Amino acid sequence: MKKIFLFCIIAVLTLSCNNNKTGGSESSDKKAGAESSSTGENVISFKINGDEIKTSGLNIRRFTWSNQSAVWMNITSGMHQDKRTINVNLNGAKPGTYIFDDKGVIMENSHGSYNPDFNDPSGSYSFVSGSFVIKDVDTVLHIVNGTFSGTVKNTKGETLNITDGKIIKGELKPGIISL
Repeated sequence: MKKIFLFCIIAVLTLSCNNNKTGGSESSDKKAGAESSSTGENVISFKINGDEIKTSGLNIRRFTWSNQSAVWMNITSGMHQDKRTINVNLNGAKPGTYIFDDKGVIMENSHGSYNPDFNDPSGSYSFVSGSFVIKDVDTVLHIVNGTFSGTVKNTKGETLNITDGKIIKGELKPGIISL
């Protein structure tokens, strides 16, 4: 039984690593993103109940919902650097303050989640309060800067506080995609 469990863990790790090595520019971009976070670029950092997390921006992208014309922004932290991740969708893609609450409609209001372990989606927490402040969106240099904080809650009713959130020269993907 232990051998089967160990084999399953090795298989999952191997697949995860191979997903990062897809070749071409994507592999180069991921390596560059990981390296740039150590130089102060493409950094996402925040604290969960005082415990500091420092990673990079895995996905920072502008998008539209298929039934809307408004441009939104997705910000996802790098789960391959730290399994503790944030994933937010802001109902705008320009400098401003985007508010989270527990009364919003997903395709109308900003919303997001915190996951203590991206490999276990059942342990996810949703933002129930707080804000994301986008300070700069530069579509020429492809960078985003901002701050964030808030309270997240899981399905058991447990809450965590996210404080001191920062995006420093986050790597904005070019273009706008439609979902």
